[in-house]
Amino acid sequence: MTLKKTADDTKTFILETALRLFLSKGYKDVSYQDLMKKTGLSKGAIYHHFASKEDILVSVFEFFLKSAGENKTPSPEGIVKDIPSFKKLFLDTKKEQFNQFKKMMGGKDLQFNKLLFFLEAIMENKKLIEPVEKLMQQEISFLEQSFKGLEKHGKLAKGKNRSLLAKNLFWMMQGAESMILFKNGKDLEKDFLNVYSDTLDDFFKMIK
Repeated sequence: MTLKKTADDTKTFILETALRLFLSKGYKDVSYQDLMKKTGLSKGAIYHHFASKEDILVSVFEFFLKSAGENKTPSPEGIVKDIPSFKKLFLDTKKEQFNQFKKMMGGKDLQFNKLLFFLEAIMENKKLIEPVEKLMQQEISFLEQSFKGLEKHGKLAKGKNRSLLAKNLFWMMQGAESMILFKNGKDLEKDFLNVYSDTLDDFFKMIK
């Protein structure tokens, strides 16, 4: 017996399909005809859930944001006891994010041209500022809670500001990520994980 799809199922299906199309063709080159062909839905059915292509794009980012948030441990401070556990938790979380991303992409590996979609979309659509800022705050909060774990176990020097440390590490990671984007290697996931590991090592050396 086939279970009847709910409205939420259909909406998620449209978002997952749109994400794959945006990543493979770029936001500008995806048409409603592409969405109709890939989803098997009529234009009216798609309009029932989304008012425009821009609305779909914003919803895709919010969907991605929700997925990223669901993969975060709820209490990093309860797991992080020292620098090795901090590093392990961070890298494990990134691996899970990559796995979730690949799952949304139908099991395909991360590719350079697909990452450029995010940069293109952010630059072209002001409505994306809010979901992107939320994603950034999630990352910073995760790091701050991890520093709190270090502090609880006496592994963080006294007088260090957790919030400031979290923001500094976040922006160091952003800079490191940008280097990978321009490298365009064959195994981006491995490259990202390596640069995350190296950046964490460099950061902890700096704050000793």
